[in-house]
Amino acid sequence: MKDASFGVNELREPAGRAIQFVVLQTPNWVISSYVVGSCVIYIIIMLHLPMQLKPFAVHDDGLFMNLGQSLAEGNWLGDFSQFTLMKGPGFPGFLAINSWLGIPISLGLALFHCFTVISFVNICSRFIRNCSISLILFTLLLWHPISFRIRSVSREEIYGGQTLLVLGLVVWPLFCPVGTRYRRLYAALAGAGLGWFWLTREEGVWIVPGLGLMVFFAIFRLIDQQWDMLRHPNALFKDRALRGLAGILTITVGVFISMQIGFYSANGLAYGKFVGVDVKEKNFQRALRAIDSVRSGGTKPFVSITHAAMQRVESVSPAFASLAPFFDGPRKPWVNMGCRYRPGSCGEIGAGWFLWALRDAAASTGQYSSPSAASAFFGRLADEISAACNDGKLECKPQLVAEMPPVKWPDVIRQMLPRYADAFRLLLSLHNRPMYHHYWIPSSEFALARALRFLNYPLYSPSIKPYRPNDTISGWYYRSKADWITVEVRSPSDHAVSFNLERRSSPDIAQYFQDKEASNQRFSLTTLCNDNCEVVFRNSEGAMVSKTIKELRASPFGFDLEKGQVYIDQAGSATDPTSKVSPLDRFFKRILAAAPIYYKWIYLPILAVGFIAFLVSALVYWKRAVRNVCFVIALVSWVLVLERVALIVLIDTTSFPALFVRYLAPAYLLMVSGAVLSIAALRQVSGQMSIPNSLPGRR
Repeated sequence: MKDASFGVNELREPAGRAIQFVVLQTPNWVISSYVVGSCVIYIIIMLHLPMQLKPFAVHDDGLFMNLGQSLAEGNWLGDFSQFTLMKGPGFPGFLAINSWLGIPISLGLALFHCFTVISFVNICSRFIRNCSISLILFTLLLWHPISFRIRSVSREEIYGGQTLLVLGLVVWPLFCPVGTRYRRLYAALAGAGLGWFWLTREEGVWIVPGLGLMVFFAIFRLIDQQWDMLRHPNALFKDRALRGLAGILTITVGVFISMQIGFYSANGLAYGKFVGVDVKEKNFQRALRAIDSVRSGGTKPFVSITHAAMQRVESVSPAFASLAPFFDGPRKPWVNMGCRYRPGSCGEIGAGWFLWALRDAAASTGQYSSPSAASAFFGRLADEISAACNDGKLECKPQLVAEMPPVKWPDVIRQMLPRYADAFRLLLSLHNRPMYHHYWIPSSEFALARALRFLNYPLYSPSIKPYRPNDTISGWYYRSKADWITVEVRSPSDHAVSFNLERRSSPDIAQYFQDKEASNQRFSLTTLCNDNCEVVFRNSEGAMVSKTIKELRASPFGFDLEKGQVYIDQAGSATDPTSKVSPLDRFFKRILAAAPIYYKWIYLPILAVGFIAFLVSALVYWKRAVRNVCFVIALVSWVLVLERVALIVLIDTTSFPALFVRYLAPAYLLMVSGAVLSIAALRQVSGQMSIPNSLPGRR
């Protein structure tokens, strides 16, 4: 009976002693059966967990669906607007591939999670060399409750898996003893993985220090291994191994850069400008930095520019003044979006939402006809504000980070420590409640049907409590003859909500008012919204009356619309049959509710032991630890956890609420990796076994 390690047909320690699983030798088929069986069960559960579909969320989920559908149809990213290059194409590309495969998105996400976990553990097992530890790593990564938490069509669904994939792909060519040809292939895959990661979220730079640390230890390995030879003059530049390492790093960086250039070039062909994600475009960044630098009119925490400061800027910048109808209009879009998180920002546009508001404002004046036109407008805006600052017309303070609003650093530093504590409490909590965002409004039946077709009909929850589906409002309008109204539905956050307005015949109205032309004055309005949404009625001359859906439910009643009259006969909600779940779905939900409880029994002790093992390895056995690949991967994992937490805490304490599970997703999986690999490293460096993956020292 042959012995097996995870992902390797037969793996033996150098001394020839067979690897064992606890005490008993474990054959390949047992390992394979466990891995395959675990993945199948995981996939079945994920297929029976409903997803939240929000195709109307045009800045998030809806954006990714629209971009993905354009890619799937071969139309690159679709017609250009302020949304087209707002966020990277990494996740829309994933959605497009899933659409081509013809599988439900829930299945595609589950398969991707299984693939990333198996790939990462397979690579790490080459250094762990112990089935028990490898399988513990596999189990904890596969069943981590974070994979059940997000359940929406958002890029956070894949970001944690991408992080593991990039880490594993970089480890492979740097440390695995493979032939030159395959090493180059793995280096190219690492570059492609990093390039895809970079195009998924805009803050991908956070991973670079961790990967740089990995490269440092790879160089240290070669220098340490061949120290005597490299002491000769110029030997460092002539050493074949070091030149080989330089070669694979060049391939990795080259593939990564090529992917970014390819993205820029595709945008140049499609939209006429060599540009990437345009929130990082030079002039847009200059405009944000200039706006955030203004101190005239006062500042508020978590607000990029106050309303009073806007008025000062409008007086010196014609470009910014052209946006005043958007910012100062009767509805004031984007105001109060962050009010419930940051009460001090109430009445203002929160910093986390201002850059999107600025883009929408520019689009409202026709500035987003092309990337070049938008860039020119933002460049002009930045120049005008900067000139006013230099001339003393505005009081300004240079802003280092464009997206960061004015801050008082003593206050920020004072807030950071408790927020770090909150972040790590989140990382240790394993609640599996789905993360629903109640401020998003479910879309119309048409938009939902379009999204379902593109996503290949996953199990979904189309409505989000406390929103009510299918509100139907029926009534009539009369002013004179066939005069008619227009209707608009707005969410509490002032987003437009899809609706269907049907004009119907009204012989009774014609008879009552003795007007034969008033024969089609009845209407039926259907929308998906909640009680706080507003229905705006306008007549042909622009007169307007707004009523909330809650007010309209008090039917029957009527109200005047200038010289006309609107009468509401009936308003109510219909039951949405698609929101029902089967007994099997409820069964899997009960299983899911119990999963975190049992997961904690393994996870928390492993995490505690792993952290202690890391400290012992680093403090007691450090000379051997720095030469051990398991320790290096564990160290990088812990460092990446700290980097991700530091980034999220910095954003949370300066700009907008960011301390949520969805943004910490990579850190959850990296903590598992760091803990388990720390245990493997301590087992090796403490002398309990030979160290096949250690880096030999000088003699």
